[in-house]
Amino acid sequence: MFAPAFRKQFKYDPGYYAGSTYVAGAVLEAAVKTTEGNVEDKKALMAAIRGSGAQTIRGVVKFDEFGNAIGDVYIRKVTKADGRLVNAVVKTYPDVTQFWTYNKAEFLKNPVYSRDYPPAKNLEQ
Repeated sequence: MFAPAFRKQFKYDPGYYAGSTYVAGAVLEAAVKTTEGNVEDKKALMAAIRGSGAQTIRGVVKFDEFGNAIGDVYIRKVTKADGRLVNAVVKTYPDVTQFWTYNKAEFLKNPVYSRDYPPAKNLEQ
């Protein structure tokens, strides 16, 4: 639905940013419907966004208690279909969080990722 409509209007395939913007719009639309359009109630709107579990072109998008997205991650390969190169899904990792396969409690004990952490041990001084 999204990709064919995008291709028809713009005459090229949608990229990452077009898809991401569309996903963000789907999440927002689900939240607006949940609040019955009452976007002035910011607490209700944020609760609706974080609790929406919106169905999007990338699968269901949910949020964790930190406000970070939880969603499917797709491993893809480039194939040819209909005379053009397209991405074909090889494997799907469902419900991936910011912690991936790490233990959340152990991960959170580490300093926040920054320019200084983790230390770059192999740079010239």
